[in-house]
Amino acid sequence: MSAAAQLRDYQQDGVHWIVRQFRDHKAVLLADEAGLGKTLEALTAAQKLAAENILIVCPAGARRVWLQEIERWVPAWLPRVILAEPGTNLSELQTRLSAGSEPMILILGYDELSKGRNPFIACLRRHWDVLVLEESHYLKNPSNRTQAIYGSRGSAEGIHAAAAKVLLLTGTPTPNHAGELWQHYRALWPDALGKPLTLTQFEERFTRYKDTVFGRQVVGSKNQAVLREALGPMVLRRRKDEVLAELPPLILQDVPLSPVSLADPGLSFDARMAESLLSWADIDEELLKGLRQPEVQIATLRRELGEAKVKPTILWVQERLQSTHKILLFAWHHSVIAHLAKGLTEFNPVVITGETSPKARAEGIYAFQHDSWKRVFIGQVLAAGTAITLTAANEVAIVEPSWVPGENVQAICRAHRLGQRDSVLASFLYLPGTLDKRIMQVFRRKAGEIAELQGEGEWKVAESA
Repeated sequence: MSAAAQLRDYQQDGVHWIVRQFRDHKAVLLADEAGLGKTLEALTAAQKLAAENILIVCPAGARRVWLQEIERWVPAWLPRVILAEPGTNLSELQTRLSAGSEPMILILGYDELSKGRNPFIACLRRHWDVLVLEESHYLKNPSNRTQAIYGSRGSAEGIHAAAAKVLLLTGTPTPNHAGELWQHYRALWPDALGKPLTLTQFEERFTRYKDTVFGRQVVGSKNQAVLREALGPMVLRRRKDEVLAELPPLILQDVPLSPVSLADPGLSFDARMAESLLSWADIDEELLKGLRQPEVQIATLRRELGEAKVKPTILWVQERLQSTHKILLFAWHHSVIAHLAKGLTEFNPVVITGETSPKARAEGIYAFQHDSWKRVFIGQVLAAGTAITLTAANEVAIVEPSWVPGENVQAICRAHRLGQRDSVLASFLYLPGTLDKRIMQVFRRKAGEIAELQGEGEWKVAESA
């Protein structure tokens, strides 16, 4: 059955919007909330545009997801599909790209564009009917991959310049603040605000910031309504509660864990270090700044705090699984993930980190979704927080949050998406008296600012005793 035949009404509307807006704009952004089926809409829109040459750039873990969706919805494309992943002969692919005459659908990870000077990147500057940039917020900074796709500042040398159409996909277009739209704006929509703005001018107009001896520090957003109106013709943003009434609600709560494990001699976490950092960071912006500093003490504190939460988290999960069948856990550090997996062995956990092979990743996701005895999923926030569906569970626990609010939201949406039949309960686990609760407070405030920019209202959090 074709992709178009399976579209819901709102997805049909999305496809029509993409095709219609492409008549007047080279690039458009589909920013639907995670879980609404942006991949299917993108494939259907490409079909309607009769695209033969398509470049799909996505997170490494999503490459096989795109292949799977093409196999499912547009199998006629399969002879043209090339999946670039570890083991692919890039020299051979480079030769095929350089020839330029072969229609192809190339699925490529952002990692291949992050290597600086790379002759392979130059070969990607060939004609593409459609360039798809999944999780386009990966391009919010002037990184190598951003330069590869958008060129250097003011340059038309990027891969995007060779594409007839550019389709951006992301559920979190601004993970932290409005300034993160500037890379897209300067490359794709420089005239949207009248005279093109430099990064400094863009930040002055749309962000709250303070200038320090170390440079400008952006601490929030402002004038979101002005920016939404200017980019409105190129951006479509829809929430689940607007277009998918049958999707059950999402409930967020803070859950304090028992701090008894802090006395465990096997853990080196020192609660006084966390208290010291909390007293030093009197305001949210200073806390965020401190957390993001590449200091050994902060990094060590973060890891030790996560490790201190392992034992009480295991006990909490064991209790929860007496009343729910499956649960998703997200953490940051590999050591925390490994300890959780060992402590929850009885529930046959599926574990996905950045080190998980594409094959093992796909098999693990399938097993969790279909095997009743696979009751726990443990994922690294970045490696498992996007591009996968885990609707077999209706409970999610953030054991170690990302300090980028949008990444936590993306992880939760692995369960709260199409196919979910129950309300989803997302719990943020913290140790009382430590840094955890403050991080949750900062996350909620930052998520509120992101919601304002994207027209989503505020997050509602239920406090647990």
